[in-house]
Order: sequence, then structure tokens, then C-alpha cells
Amino acid sequence: MKLKLKLNFRGKMIASTVLIVAVSLIVSSYITFTYVTKIVRDQAVRDNGTKLAQTSSSITRMKDRLARAADTVIVSQEINRQIVHREGDSLQDSYYKKVAVQQQLQRFAALDSSLLNIMIIRPDREVFSNYSGYESYYDNYLREEWIQPFLAGRSQSRFSAPHEFSYINGKQQVISYIMAYKNWEDPSADTPYILVFDLKLSELEKVFEDIREDFKRVVLTNKEGIILYDSDNGASGGITPTAEEHSEVIPLEYAAADGDWKLEATLSKSRLYEKIRPILLFYLLIVLASLLFALAVIPPVSAKFTRPISQLARAMRRVSAGELNARVSFRTGDEMEELGAGFNQMVKDLDLWMKSSLHEQEMKRKVQMNLLLSEINPHFIYNTLNTVIYLSHAGRTQDTIVITKAFIDILQDAIATGEEAYFCTLQEEIDLVSKYALIQQYRYPGRFRLEWDIPEELRSCTVLRMMIQPLVENALFHGIDEDGIIEISAAASERGELFIRVKDNGIGMDPAVWYEIRNRQKAAGPKKKGIGLSNIAERIVYHFGEGYGMEIDSKAGSGTAVAIRLPYMPEQAATSVKTTG
Repeated sequence: MKLKLKLNFRGKMIASTVLIVAVSLIVSSYITFTYVTKIVRDQAVRDNGTKLAQTSSSITRMKDRLARAADTVIVSQEINRQIVHREGDSLQDSYYKKVAVQQQLQRFAALDSSLLNIMIIRPDREVFSNYSGYESYYDNYLREEWIQPFLAGRSQSRFSAPHEFSYINGKQQVISYIMAYKNWEDPSADTPYILVFDLKLSELEKVFEDIREDFKRVVLTNKEGIILYDSDNGASGGITPTAEEHSEVIPLEYAAADGDWKLEATLSKSRLYEKIRPILLFYLLIVLASLLFALAVIPPVSAKFTRPISQLARAMRRVSAGELNARVSFRTGDEMEELGAGFNQMVKDLDLWMKSSLHEQEMKRKVQMNLLLSEINPHFIYNTLNTVIYLSHAGRTQDTIVITKAFIDILQDAIATGEEAYFCTLQEEIDLVSKYALIQQYRYPGRFRLEWDIPEELRSCTVLRMMIQPLVENALFHGIDEDGIIEISAAASERGELFIRVKDNGIGMDPAVWYEIRNRQKAAGPKKKGIGLSNIAERIVYHFGEGYGMEIDSKAGSGTAVAIRLPYMPEQAATSVKTTG
């Protein structure tokens, strides 16, 4: 009598799966280990290569920052005019000019903590620096060997080798960024002026702190092959591995500082394998245990899981077809029940969102269009152009250039699009107000002045665009008469709020007048040109919610103060707001 063992489909599937998995694990274990080892090794190399690339990018950004600072000094007419030696200058005149240039350079050095020294070398080897009393030291400084190729114009690089710089706090290793340029304030000079930035070598070494432990050796060299940084100070010779060393290390190379420097590193293979071998073994054990556990658990629970999943899949297909009234209902007492409830809530929210989305998009479009249309007052454009014409007829060429550049910058700010049409940094808003005030001071000389009280650390905060300028404009045309003072200040609270205050010493106004002005601006709607106070308040509530807004404190004869309350958003934190706003 023959017994025939009949298995259903589930039994056959389980038996076949167990057999296939068992054979596959035995045959493929070695192949899998070898293959995964290669993958992990390649990934580790890529990860370390990415770290090296990021370091290269950091060095390039450091170089770009120095280049931008150098360009700013070079184009400064005030500095270049004062460093020119003119016939008839007395010793006193020369001294005051040097002090003035020193103060200018000190301000540049204060903006970048990595800069130890800034100096300009005139063709006659007269040195202007942000330090005073170093004349004898700079005489020796200009005779040092490292600077001679730059003075003679023979160097292909703008960066020197590391060298020592002595100052009041002692000695420090620096790398110099050197640029020769033509001073247009001294057209008779045949020899170029030379600008030197002494960068702290310690600032460059900080860039390598996070990756030193990941590589066997890291070396940074310039175009002439001079080593600027070496993680292994005791090493001798180049970093390029020999034929014997090539089997032990993996060489990596990246260009830095736009090709002026070269970043080379070697990755130890033995150290790499020491890190990844335990991980790979543990990974294989986890995979094996997971497969065995899955084979034991899947059969009894598959039916329980497949029923609610199938129901959910059918409901999802109905939703994808546009039936937003689809719902699921099953009681499993686990995550599947939560998933069903979440699906029902999601469909409900999707239905509500679909209904409100068109209305919200329309409102957002209107807000942006109203903002763009109201940013520049046509009367302001007309009066500014008349002022330019007047200055041109009066032969005041330099004033014409200044006011025209300020006007162009304001127009460029007005045509910002996308997220930039809503937000900007507080520093950008300060620049806009300063340019607007500059133009109005040409039109109304001596009528007003601005006083700023904004801490440096708050200037990178994100604020609404065209938020302060309308308040200054209202103070100028509706508040002050003569000898007006407009104070603009900012402060951050411990509760994460940013307060911006604009105050004038003008005629002020009664509360009844303020309510009348606000209601009139609301009634004017999009036909009114210029950004009114209610417009600013509405935009604050639109972007940040009802918890933020604007307050006005004004009394007749006592001036007016407008306080704006915003969320405190440093530059990095503001990215998510700009993305979702």
C-alpha cells in the first residue's frame, strides 16, 4: 500500500522555500562574504573620498572668501586714494593717511577671525597695515625669501609657503594670500601695488581635524610643490606610494582652491579591513538568523496579514481612481489597525486639502503679486530720476554715480523672484534701507539721519523682504519735519523671538489717527502703491501665524515707534521656513 502525501499550495511553498534557502546559504555563503566585503570596501573608500572632497571644498571656500575680501579692498576708492604718495604731502599728512588706512584694514580683519594681518605694499615698498608701529619689522618682512618671487612677479600662485609672522601677542605660523593689482588712483605708477593677507595656519589645520584619523597621511601642497600641511609631521619624502607601498595603501587626490593647491591622502588597507571585517561577519549572522526566523514565522501569520493588506490595497486603488470617500475597517489590535485608521484619516485630510488647496494657492499668488507690484513707489522712481538729472546738470558726477548705483540696487532687490521675493536676511534689509536713505538724503539734505543698533550676530537672521523700508518711508514723509532722527534697532529674546523697532522723533499721532490710517490702507487694497503698515502686519501673520505681528506706540508730539515681532531664525534654521513657506 503506497501512501501518497498530498501537500496544499502553502505546504509546497514552505517546503520548497526551506530547501532552496538551505542549499543557497551553503553554496553562496562564501560568494556572499567575498562580494559584500568588496562592496563595503568600495563604500568605505567612497566615504573617505567624500570626506576628502568635502575638505577640498572647505579649502576652496576659504580661498574664495579671501579672494572676495581682497577684491573688496582692491576696489575701495577710499583706501587706494589714501595710500598714493603725492608730491607736497607733509609727514603729518602721510601719518594721518596711514592711520586712516590702518583703521580701514582693521575693519576688514575684524570681519574674518582667520586673518592675522592685512597689508598693502606700495611700489616704493611703503607698507600700510592693520597694525601700527611695525615699520622696522615690515622692512625685514619684505626681505624674507618667501616673498621675493611675489614682489618680482615670478610666482604662479597667489599663496605662499608657511612662514612666521611676529606681532604683539607673539609669533604665529601663517600662509600669505598675495595679489598684485593696478591702483587706478595712482595712474602714474608703473609697478603694481601688492595686497597681502596673512592667514593663520591654525585655521587651515582646523579643516583637517575631522579627517586626520581616517587617513594614514594627508598632505596639502601648492603649485610649486611646497608642503602647506602634512598630518604626519615626522614623515620625509612625497606622499606618492612606492611599488611596495601600493599594496598597503589606497592613494586619493583632489584639487583645492581652484587648482592652486593639491590635496593628497593615503588610506590604509589594513586599517580599512580591520574596521569592516567584524561588521561583515555580524551582518552575515544577522541575515542567516533573519531568514530562519522568517521561515518559521511567515506561514502562521501570512494569512492574518494578507487579509487586511488586501482590503487596504483595494481601498487605495479606489482612492487613486478619485473616490475620496473610500474607507477601511478591520480590528487586528496591532499596527495594521493603526495603519487602517491612519489611511482613513489621510483620505479625510486629503479631501479637505483638495478643497482648500486651490483657495490657498490663489491667496498665495495674490499676496506675492501684491508684494511685487507694491515694492517700488512710482513717485519715488520719478523723484529719484529727477534728482539724478539735477546732479548731472550740476556737474556732480560722483554724486550721480553714487545715487544711480543705490537706485539700481533697489530695483534689483525689487525684482527678486521665488522664495527670495518673500524672505531676505536682516543684513540685506539693512542694506536696502541704507540705499533708500542715501537717495532721500540727496533729495532732503539735513532733514534726517538714521541711527542703527543691530548686533552683528542678528544680521544673518531671516526676515520678511521690504519690511523695514516702508516704516522708514512713513517716518520720513509722515512723521519728521526737520532734524529728524530715525532709530532702527533689533534684539532677540530667550523665547526665540526677534524684535525689530523703528522709532522717530517726529510729530507722532493720536490713536484715532492711527486706526483711521490702518483702515484706509486696508480699504485701498491692491490699488494703493507702496507697502502700507497693514500690508506688513498681514504678511507677518500669513508667513508666521497669529502669534507674531506689529505694534505701534505713538503720541502726538512725541514721535512714533513701530515694533515688529518675528520668530528668531538664524540663517541655517531659516532654510526649512523658506522651503515650506
